[in-house]
Amino acid sequence: MTMTRGIRLIFVAFTLGTLAAPVMAAPPEQLTRSVATRLESYRIDVAPERLTTAQAAALHILLISGESYLDTRRRAKVILRNPDFRD
Repeated sequence: MTMTRGIRLIFVAFTLGTLAAPVMAAPPEQLTRSVATRLESYRIDVAPERLTTAQAAALHILLISGESYLDTRRRAKVILRNPDFRD
């Protein structure tokens, strides 16, 4: 009975440890290439492989938002410089 309880405790500890550790996945290549290509029309040069998941998602939403050219360009630069968008 004690051994079973010990195994359960180990399993629970392992599960909690796994859930606590965030998994960082690279952003989809198609998304990063699409964002980088669309940013070229705003005269912003970015390498698709350097975009984080947070940057790619925020930029994608910005680019489809319909904001004016200058607002989109300004906000895109902020997203690329802001450390909050680093994974």
